[in-house]
Amino acid sequence: MLKDQKTHKIQDIEFTVIYSRRRTLGISVLPDSTVIIRVPYLTSFKTISRLVQQKSVWIIRNRDSYREKDTNKLNRFYVTGETHLFRGNETVLKIEKSSKVYIGFYDSTIELGLDKTDDTRSIKRLLYKGYKNEALIVFPDIMSKVLQKHKNQMFNPAGLVIRTMRRRWGSCSHKGIITLSTELIKLSDLHIEYVIAHELCHLKHHNHGSQYYKLLSEVFPEWKMVRKELRKYIQ
Repeated sequence: MLKDQKTHKIQDIEFTVIYSRRRTLGISVLPDSTVIIRVPYLTSFKTISRLVQQKSVWIIRNRDSYREKDTNKLNRFYVTGETHLFRGNETVLKIEKSSKVYIGFYDSTIELGLDKTDDTRSIKRLLYKGYKNEALIVFPDIMSKVLQKHKNQMFNPAGLVIRTMRRRWGSCSHKGIITLSTELIKLSDLHIEYVIAHELCHLKHHNHGSQYYKLLSEVFPEWKMVRKELRKYIQ
């Protein structure tokens, strides 16, 4: 979720490098299975690569441990009667045979119509198309509210992109473009607001230093509690 992040890959390990004024090299595996390598400025990629290879067994063991957890996974079966998250609520999937393809989101149900009601791939594709369409409506509205609420901070994102991201909830590019994962539409507005606030703060502080968290605490005082809740959801 940092500005200027770049994902690298060595063997089967994808990781992000964060440069800072620290003196040592460190590795973190986050609950969403993201691998972060923290190194001092001017550390060569050759040194980073060597560290990753040396610690590959430990990294893979911890990463896969998070991936294999079943509690609160967002992934569900794609059959009538299965529950799927939408806007923070468990909603029941209702699939009907129809020559006209449609999807509708209601208070307690998600209703889909398609010709092949037993085709898991088609059902999933239609559901996620619906998720994205809803996200395209909801996310800009929530971002506008957050920007208006904190207009004194003069946040000025260069744009908003909404796309599928399986490993992260959001990001902030070096050009100031905020990207949000469509997966967030499954969660409550409070979680969405937190991710937006998190990324907006990176427009001013491009790291997770003390000044960044000071700003985040001003903008979103309950961030620790919400972040803890967010980590329960494994994508």
